[in-house]
Amino acid sequence: MTEQTYDFTLFQERIFPRWIKQFASGPGPGEYSFKIGGPTCSYGTTDMLISRYIMDELDLSEEEKDRWAGVINSFQDPVTGNYRKTYTMHHREHTTAYAMAALHLIDRRPAYPMAWKERICGSERSMEKWLAGVNWSIIWPGSHVVTGPPAVMAMLGEDVGDFFEWYFRWLDRTADPDSGFWCRGLVHRAGIIRRPTKHEMGGAFHMYYVYEYFKRPWMYPERIVDHSLRLQHENGLWDKDVTYCIDLDGVYNLTRSSRNAGGYRSDDVQAAVHRYLAGAERVLNDEDFFFKRYANSHILTGALGAVAECQKFYPGIVRTSKPWRQSLDRACYI
Repeated sequence: MTEQTYDFTLFQERIFPRWIKQFASGPGPGEYSFKIGGPTCSYGTTDMLISRYIMDELDLSEEEKDRWAGVINSFQDPVTGNYRKTYTMHHREHTTAYAMAALHLIDRRPAYPMAWKERICGSERSMEKWLAGVNWSIIWPGSHVVTGPPAVMAMLGEDVGDFFEWYFRWLDRTADPDSGFWCRGLVHRAGIIRRPTKHEMGGAFHMYYVYEYFKRPWMYPERIVDHSLRLQHENGLWDKDVTYCIDLDGVYNLTRSSRNAGGYRSDDVQAAVHRYLAGAERVLNDEDFFFKRYANSHILTGALGAVAECQKFYPGIVRTSKPWRQSLDRACYI
């Protein structure tokens, strides 16, 4: 029997080129807005760079890379090193690490140093103080704070002493044995959230790609597979009717954790990948639905990463105009 395949060539060749043109905010490389008709902004330019990288649609000369990096770096604060944002509700750590990831994909660097580095990396105690300030109850967005600064430092390749040994040791020690996620908030301790939700799953994913960058296995991979499978909906997605970043979270948790656990529940993981791809194919190839629901630059990037992750582990079932690339294998943030 021929294995089911999922075709994204229509999306790549016809829908995506039309979609991305809507966000062009100027004639130069990197000039994109977060919303249609808006000004050039940090998320517009970084979203489009990372999305085009994943689809292998980013063929830039060295001069074009410099100009794109110049747009990204125009949003950097010279005093703090952080990148300014508009539109999204993400923490500044997300904005900064996401900009760093985009720069890393084109072999470019920030214009200014990160002034916060010593406050976090100076000692194990300072690292723990920083982590204690995270909102662990709302861990899906809160985890951007946990992984943003380490991801930036990892991609910069700067000397941070023993920071990463302290960091991974702390994450290993505090992971929940029943799920592999980080259930450390007041809502968890008080029993308000008794069973992990997509929020805990999505928050944990942000930790795993930093582990992966350092080729370190994470704790309790079998439990991660169990819960990530449980949280997938019948439509193949991990939320309602639009594929976005939460689906990358779910797919990545399954593929990498199953691999780390020696192929644990591999048949179930492959079946989940098929369900996801069926849903993603339906959403991304429906022009009317796609243009209506993907109304900003940021919602698509995670979906592309999810499809790329499926293609990485199961290349025979995903058809694209050219092989897509998992950006997280090169830049440890998304």
